[in-house]
Amino acid sequence: MKKIIHLLLLCLSLKSFGQEKKDIFLSEANGNSMLYGISSPYSNCPVSLRIDERTKWISIGNLESGDPLKNNVFLGQAENIHLEMRIHKDSLKYYRYSIIENDSVFLVDDAVPSKINFIWNSQSDFPGYYTMSLGDYNVVGKNITVKVYKLPQKFKVNTIIIHNKPLLTPRILDKTILSSSVNIRGLSAREMIDLVRNKGRKAFFLKQLPFKAGDSIVVNDSIKSMAIRMMNTGVDFIYKLKITRYSSDYPEETVLTADNWRNSNMIIDAEYFKKPGIYLVTIAPEIYRSMDLPRGTSWTPPGTSFGFTIIEKKARLFSEKQLIIYGLILCAIGGAIFGATLTYIKKKESKKLALQHRDKEIAKLQLESVRSQLNPHFLFNALAGIQNLMNKNEIDNANRYLTKFARLTRNVLDHKELISLTSEKTLLDDYLQMEQLRFGFQYHITASPDLDVENIEIPAMLLQPFVENAVKHGIAEKGNDGKIEISFIKAETDLILSVKDNGDGFDTVKDYAGLGLALTKNRISLLNSIYKETPFLLAIKADAEGTLIQVTINQWL
Repeated sequence: MKKIIHLLLLCLSLKSFGQEKKDIFLSEANGNSMLYGISSPYSNCPVSLRIDERTKWISIGNLESGDPLKNNVFLGQAENIHLEMRIHKDSLKYYRYSIIENDSVFLVDDAVPSKINFIWNSQSDFPGYYTMSLGDYNVVGKNITVKVYKLPQKFKVNTIIIHNKPLLTPRILDKTILSSSVNIRGLSAREMIDLVRNKGRKAFFLKQLPFKAGDSIVVNDSIKSMAIRMMNTGVDFIYKLKITRYSSDYPEETVLTADNWRNSNMIIDAEYFKKPGIYLVTIAPEIYRSMDLPRGTSWTPPGTSFGFTIIEKKARLFSEKQLIIYGLILCAIGGAIFGATLTYIKKKESKKLALQHRDKEIAKLQLESVRSQLNPHFLFNALAGIQNLMNKNEIDNANRYLTKFARLTRNVLDHKELISLTSEKTLLDDYLQMEQLRFGFQYHITASPDLDVENIEIPAMLLQPFVENAVKHGIAEKGNDGKIEISFIKAETDLILSVKDNGDGFDTVKDYAGLGLALTKNRISLLNSIYKETPFLLAIKADAEGTLIQVTINQWL
């Protein structure tokens, strides 16, 4: 019997040696297989995973609420995987497993593990156990579901879903404020019956008030919640919603982080957005990668965001009854005295000016909302740059990058509406020096000699998003051949600001999903509503030789 066992082990060793050259899966430095345990912590069926060397990243622990025996594994651009399971030799006949591709095709259906990968001897950590192969699978653009159970507990199924499809950018379908039609607090039963008779049952249901990104919302007691609906991603449970509030009393406050999606919908109670301020809502997948593989690249989860402004409701000076009485008195006096008519006209003109002033203030609030969205966008890109240098183990460059980033952070978080051309040049210079450490391009910043750069001011960070776009999408891949030219030009009473790069250009007509360029266009539109006498004109030209962006501020000098 011992001879038979030794012969079997020898055959297995020869088989492993024969396959070693063809092994496409990752191994540790000592030659042992690199295995990832992918079963739920509550599972009694320990399934392991091997990945091929093309895999960029892996995230193994992503449980879903409601099913403690279910786990999700996310892979980045893998091509092939190997599945195996450690089972005691006396229990082999009780295990069953199925492998399902894309929730529709059964690659294996309720099979008993039969192929032995490894036999654990009596001196090992698992004496009496076999490592059983569950097979090799191509996972390019696929999701693979593994289901395992042990008899007689046939309905205690352990489920593992391996996702190898790109994570979707969340797409918001609609945003709605939910408010009550009437305030029924304190009403007696009799009063509520009368309310139903007079206004119908709809008086008790919530009204839906859709709003757009950048809108200003006046809060009141009738507002109960906010509803957000996004397109189903198939893995909604990993998408985190975060609400950040910006205001004078608290520069930045995270008021909510949630992932309780139900059928791709989320209801947010009004207590999280009733305080006045500018709010930024971001939605992005949040998964923790088990490790960054050496051949992996930096990964930014696809996300989306929108902003809105909450304005506090002003207290009413007069009740409705008082307004009616005063209106009657004024009408009586106005009919008899010519002077009252003149007063009425002046009052009307004053009201018109007040409305214009209010519109200007709302435009300023919306502009601050856009700036508040640009700041996190810029800081996120800068932090991604630091992460990239750290991943490359370029410690000195990362430290120099951090030094520049510290001064940039102070400038970015400064809430000045206008800054001098000198300050804008310094900010751009710091940023480009940072990115030069990563990509090695060349750049020049010039100004007309007759420009008073110390005293001429422009809106803060006006050119920053265009420069970021030129680096990220223009010359990042060109290395030392990349060039960026930034100019401040005086043209009589006009100020022309330009950003030019020698990248591959882009389609200026097409709408892109990037946040920076869209926010900057929106910002220029808002600036034109505030500085009506000095309009801002944006011109973008792109071809195969590069991109030129010009912002002309008329009558600014």
